[in-house]
Amino acid sequence: MSEHKNILQRLVTGADRALWQLGGVCLWLCNLCLLAMLSLTAATFLLRPFDVSVWWFWPWTMVLFIWLSFFGFFAIYVRLKDVRIDFLVKRLGRAGNILSRLLSDAVGAGVSVVLLQQAPTVMASAAGFVEGALLPWGDELPRQALFAPLFVSSALVALTALTDIAKCCVGLPENTAPLHPEAAS
Repeated sequence: MSEHKNILQRLVTGADRALWQLGGVCLWLCNLCLLAMLSLTAATFLLRPFDVSVWWFWPWTMVLFIWLSFFGFFAIYVRLKDVRIDFLVKRLGRAGNILSRLLSDAVGAGVSVVLLQQAPTVMASAAGFVEGALLPWGDELPRQALFAPLFVSSALVALTALTDIAKCCVGLPENTAPLHPEAAS
């Protein structure tokens, strides 16, 4: 039985590490979106005295802002940068800690599942293109591309919540910010 539990712990720890690393990828994507947004805005200000206006800067800035927000949804969740009430949970003792852990995971997974259930409706109603967000070959960005990061992040948040529930079931501790305990070993 102990060997079986050890194998499960290793599998769950591996999934947890992979999700943590994907959170890092999403953080990088957020930073790249922010850098591109700031670059486009700076270029707008710098070109203005020369009476030059690049009309597609604004639509791409808005697209990048939306993507930054949606990639950040998963990054904030998995990297534990969301609002936490640890001081209260610690007063509840071990049972309260486990209960709050499972409850927050259930809520995280539940919200993500609701978002994913809405994906077909959102994608069907997001017809057309983002006006002015030109692609290198001249077409405009399809409106559905705005929402893809939201649904990817939602799926990853649900996976993270389910992984943490599995960690709890096999006796692994909850991750704590700012350091990921399994990554430190």
